[in-house]
Amino acid sequence: MKLRPWTFGKDKEVVLKWVGNVEIKDKQWRIRAAFEVDNQIKMLDFPIAALPLLRVGAFYKDGQLMDTNTTGIVYDVNIPQLNLYKVVSSLDACKAFGYYLHKMPELMFQNVFEYTVEGNTYFLPQFEFIRAVFAINKTITNSMIQPNGLELLVKKSYINNYKAYLELAYEIPNAVVKDDNFLRYFVWLYFSPEIKTSFESIYTLIKTKEKNGRYMRLEVQLPSSSNTQIRFRGLQNGNKFLILQWLGSDLEGTYFNDIEIIHKAFKKRIYAPADRKYRNSQSKDGFESILNDDSNERSRQDTNQPVENILGTQFDFGNPATIHKVFGDTQHVNQGDIYISNKGQGGGIQKEQHQIVGLDDSVLGGTIQPIEFNSVEVTRNTRGQGLEKFIKMIQLLSTYTHKYQVALNFINLPLGRKFSLLPDGTRRICCLVHVKCKLSNKEYYILEIATPDKRNLSTLILTSMDKSNIELSILTIIKSLVFNSGNWKTEELFKYDFKRLKHIDQNYFEWKIRLEKAFQ
Repeated sequence: MKLRPWTFGKDKEVVLKWVGNVEIKDKQWRIRAAFEVDNQIKMLDFPIAALPLLRVGAFYKDGQLMDTNTTGIVYDVNIPQLNLYKVVSSLDACKAFGYYLHKMPELMFQNVFEYTVEGNTYFLPQFEFIRAVFAINKTITNSMIQPNGLELLVKKSYINNYKAYLELAYEIPNAVVKDDNFLRYFVWLYFSPEIKTSFESIYTLIKTKEKNGRYMRLEVQLPSSSNTQIRFRGLQNGNKFLILQWLGSDLEGTYFNDIEIIHKAFKKRIYAPADRKYRNSQSKDGFESILNDDSNERSRQDTNQPVENILGTQFDFGNPATIHKVFGDTQHVNQGDIYISNKGQGGGIQKEQHQIVGLDDSVLGGTIQPIEFNSVEVTRNTRGQGLEKFIKMIQLLSTYTHKYQVALNFINLPLGRKFSLLPDGTRRICCLVHVKCKLSNKEYYILEIATPDKRNLSTLILTSMDKSNIELSILTIIKSLVFNSGNWKTEELFKYDFKRLKHIDQNYFEWKIRLEKAFQ
């Protein structure tokens, strides 16, 4: 997804410095974002439902979130009581880290939660909690700023002992409802009183402080969750931590054993021997979605709208409830021979290289293709798929601030082969580390693949990368790994200067020293 409007050069990399206020513009909710380039700030505004794409400290190119360039590394903290905090300004939170907000009042006076845990201080921007925990896709984000927004998505609901029942409204797209991760998330959001109250407080606080539709801060009332484990990407200065991106948590779970869901997307398949129609696609690799930039154009209603997968927030709800999907209508599925047909206006043919898509609330008479996000992962482990020791070693490396500048990011492996998924069905991830040696001015990219299934795969270290093609090169290497049965493809690596570091049994300090030797 490419964000629009975009006022920077097509090949210019810019960083999302901070998130600003929300406003009502042309009867639609918009959110302002501050991008930094050449030590200057440019404010852009997007539909509120673009919030899932706004990752503070992340870099963007031509409006697209980059996988290979970000700010900060990954840490963990356990918050004893989530709703016990101080509220400070962004200015007070950022100044200890030299994180400059360019003297812009809109940025400096956003509200930030401050926690003190075991002698350490953690700063959590309110807009980041909202983005990570509630703005998980277009449908939920748009309902977040409507009165009784959640109720508009539910036709009927009740709880019977340890079973939850929900009949979902047709406004929730079919492809979203078919995802079990979303269903478990939505039931948690809807039936957990503390979580639901927190969600609804966003709209209440906005309307309380609204003045003639002018700019308003995104604020939230936090749930009273105990012992909340948070994994985040952020900055450290001594005993202080600035949370830039909330990656995952074990917020209050659900007490349901079973979830029964009704939605029109669930149809009983009836198989028939008739021939199957196949439509040739003329789409080319690299087909991309571009956010609609004309506020006068509205998205049309479409329950079968496309869904874009993005790396989002991990939720640990404990033991996941069993989902029972209640089938309504029937769907006839032909299993005979295939015949080719290119007639009609179906979505199989895309002659353009891009498509304009909308994130606004769909309306009758709209003309723009709506799009949704799939960004929720419900998991029993939010701590990195066995990458904990590697992350600890990188944390140690990053403390040598006089020698290195370190950034760490997670990338989902592309689908297409068995190696893309772990044995439990979880998407396998790559931990990507960017290290800049301050003395030599050399830069290194380190790729560590999650192998909790005990796959034997060495750490890959890349150097002397072509800066104009770093993103494409690294993603190509990862794709080659997947399609090479989970082994580094040597023919692909010979295009670059690289080293491979075998895994051996050693402590964090010894591992760090061995990595530093590979830099020489």
